[in-house]
Amino acid sequence: MTVLAAVDGERDYDRVVAVGKDLAEAHDETLVVLHVMPDEEFADRQEKPDYYLDTAEEDARSTARRVVRATLGGFDGVEVAGEVGDVVETIIREAGYREARYIVAGGERRSPVGKALFGDVTQDLLLEATCPVVTVLRDRYEAEDRDA
Repeated sequence: MTVLAAVDGERDYDRVVAVGKDLAEAHDETLVVLHVMPDEEFADRQEKPDYYLDTAEEDARSTARRVVRATLGGFDGVEVAGEVGDVVETIIREAGYREARYIVAGGERRSPVGKALFGDVTQDLLLEATCPVVTVLRDRYEAEDRDA
């Protein structure tokens, strides 16, 4: 079994990875850090010549590696994965494939109207995943301090 930490790559340091590592160590599991490149982003990048699915998946893995390096400083007990697709469906598929004990995902405080208008990956994971989902709420000020 594993602990699957899903990162969006919007910041270098991500508490999702730190919490995932703590859970993985507590349960003597491997931490898998996954970044999913959304289909829309892949389609935009595909407009460039010589940009293929393999390239996009490697870019997604590179994003996961960057976040792991910035958050943990190394890769001991950590695997990285990168995929292209619908974010929620891909995370759930990977969790099943890797027999995840937990999915760890970031969340942001939004009103119900905001979630309805803009969607919410974390909420969809909570509703659709077959394993427990640990939500790490992002502290706006902490993120600004880490990224500065």
